[in-house]
Amino acid sequence: MNRLIKHTISLAVSIGIFSGMQQFHVGRIGIERAYASSYEISDLKIETSNGGDLNLYENDNYTKELDNSKDLESTYYAKLSSDDSKIKFSISGVDSDNVRIFKDRSKKTYNVGEEIPVLTGKTSFYVRVYDTFDEEKPTNYKKSYRIIIKRYTSDEEREIKNDHQGNLYLKSIELDNGDIPLGFSKEKANYSVNVDSSVKSISVKAEPEDGATKVKINNINVDEYDDYKKMVNLDNGNNKIEIELSQDYEDDRKYTINVNRGGNTNITSSNASESNISDDQIDINKNKGGDASGSTSGEPNKWVQVMGRWRHNDSFGNYVKNTWYYDDSYRNNYYFDEDGNMATGWLKLNGYWYYLDTNGAMVTGWRNVGGSWYYLDYNGKMKTGWFKDSNGKYYYLDESNGAMAHDIKIAGYKLGSDGAWVK
Repeated sequence: MNRLIKHTISLAVSIGIFSGMQQFHVGRIGIERAYASSYEISDLKIETSNGGDLNLYENDNYTKELDNSKDLESTYYAKLSSDDSKIKFSISGVDSDNVRIFKDRSKKTYNVGEEIPVLTGKTSFYVRVYDTFDEEKPTNYKKSYRIIIKRYTSDEEREIKNDHQGNLYLKSIELDNGDIPLGFSKEKANYSVNVDSSVKSISVKAEPEDGATKVKINNINVDEYDDYKKMVNLDNGNNKIEIELSQDYEDDRKYTINVNRGGNTNITSSNASESNISDDQIDINKNKGGDASGSTSGEPNKWVQVMGRWRHNDSFGNYVKNTWYYDDSYRNNYYFDEDGNMATGWLKLNGYWYYLDTNGAMVTGWRNVGGSWYYLDYNGKMKTGWFKDSNGKYYYLDESNGAMAHDIKIAGYKLGSDGAWVK
């Protein structure tokens, strides 16, 4: 039977990190729907211990806010400040006595309006509606909503603040006078293009919106007298072209173009032949409770092993493919390739390097790989260039491969045996 579904999503977003406080100020969301079903929640709010309401997103990158033209889905994402350690849910549309809230895989239940502690990292909360709640039959719910909340550490918030960029933008980027399509958008920072192996160099033009903006292409200044253009030589394989914008009293902005000479894909897994990145690929040996027989069960939300490679079935029993997946049980992010195989070691995805440990978990923070130290940020992306750690010390991470430099001078700055700048 077709139903006329109407829902209104009220958003008042005020997410930011203030310089003296290093905290997020999170907005408010109300979800209202006219529904015939007695199991549909018509209004859902999550209040923090500091009195704010969490804003909900449709993706785990927190870039896509709820779309009021779509039917409500069952999974949402939210961000929580390090200063907030507890949350509580409020609902309407159903009898709150018939609603229970579960945290991750725990059997402990919480009532609507009850304060729930939240640890740092990602936590899944399940809001479940019952005819009548029975402690002996917690799985007999009629409707379930999943909210994955990421609570940041103060170090992560400080890093986000340091990464915040100002209002400097490029007006355009052209490769070979526009002959190589790029799909430029001033808000988009990263691009990937493929060129034939016969192409040994390309011209790069990066024109700023504001003529007072200083532009560098691969650390070389260009200006209106150069037509903001530079020729860049290409090696076989991937070539990173960085365009940096700077101006007094404004935060810097960087655009990155990955030009793959002779390539045909913008995703490279851990067996990539990039000379300065260790191809640390190790067999999986952790038992995740899946079927080790080599056959897939089709059972939803389950790890399975196929020909010695770990895969994960989604809620429909299909393999998770070409995407990140957050596992509640292990509280880690995993990446599955186009065949559904879990990645390990170094992974290059959309121009960024990630490192996945021997069990496939995405690594953040410092990591020693092959005798060199690397730093992976709060999203798992490998950092390069000068970097200020939470301890207040400066380090230099090689621009080409991310390895921490030590016992050397970089641009006149001496780095000690631990890699820290010696003042």
